[in-house]
Amino acid sequence: MESIEQGVLKGGIVGCGGAASIYHMPAFRNLKGIRIVAACDRREQAALETARRFGIPRTYGDISQMLEREKLNFVDICSPPQTHFQVCMEAMEAGLHVLVEKPMAFSVSEADKMVSVSRKNEVKLCVIHNLLFTPVVQKAKHLVDSGAIGDLTGVEVKILSRGDGAISKEEHWCHCLPGGIFGEFAPHALYLASAFLGTINSARAIAMKHSSFPWVIADELKVMLEAENGLGAFTISCNSPRPSLTMDIFGTKRVLHLNNFAMTLIQHESGSYRIPDLLFDELKSGLRLTTGAVSSMLRVASSRRWYEIGHRVLIRKFLESVTGNMDPPVTGEDGRETLRILEDICRQVNIPNSAPGQKE
Repeated sequence: MESIEQGVLKGGIVGCGGAASIYHMPAFRNLKGIRIVAACDRREQAALETARRFGIPRTYGDISQMLEREKLNFVDICSPPQTHFQVCMEAMEAGLHVLVEKPMAFSVSEADKMVSVSRKNEVKLCVIHNLLFTPVVQKAKHLVDSGAIGDLTGVEVKILSRGDGAISKEEHWCHCLPGGIFGEFAPHALYLASAFLGTINSARAIAMKHSSFPWVIADELKVMLEAENGLGAFTISCNSPRPSLTMDIFGTKRVLHLNNFAMTLIQHESGSYRIPDLLFDELKSGLRLTTGAVSSMLRVASSRRWYEIGHRVLIRKFLESVTGNMDPPVTGEDGRETLRILEDICRQVNIPNSAPGQKE
């Protein structure tokens, strides 16, 4: 691995699609002490457009060439998931730190090899579990850890996706993920639940198909989770009229309701069953929702969109882990745990862990 010159980390980005241009490169552009010096994509035009847009000096169509010719400290992998294993392994074998989008690999066995190589070469392996670092999840984690909600009893995550979204497009890359369309959404639900519940010991899943798309095996999923700190559950529906990602955290004193899209958090406190008390609680919740909505509007006005914030925080923490020689904010072991439960869910609902004819 190249030494850090003049306190500047040099990185190369692999994969120049939406993840790179919408999430990763804007995050790097707003950080000091970091420079992306190379962009790599087998699609020459995509690499050139990303380089031109973000001022990246050199482009490559092959990662081996990039690793050979560039003096890098880390590689950021935004290429299709089916390439993650090979690209990660090549970068880590070259002694480079790696930041990789989720899912980190297509199987637990691949993830195990990646973790092993990162340890052998003493490099950081960090997985993008971005929703852990949104303001509402961070605030909820503080409330739970401080005992503000009492004893934690459960967590429930609900992810709704529009029926005319990615699932309706036969050629969309999501259908090639482990677990198909659920491979896009279930990792978010799993790592969010695990952040509060601790290690997930077992999952019980049921799935069904509502849509008529022949390339889809199932598009509705419900999962119960048994974890070290309580029970959890998550729902994924790909037939909703509107997208939504919400989370309820149950405690003996308070219940927290998070909306990751709107970036709002509502605390429901204990109360009686009397109608006036219930109505007053609803009024307080409405006021908190309005306050949160105004705050979210201000964030949008300053271009701090919800789907960028988590990436920016995580990427910054990853770079700090490199310069400070600390554990990354999301380790390879964390990513491996998410894959472990996802594989079990896929087995239960008879969805292949990898789709045939994987598209890139």
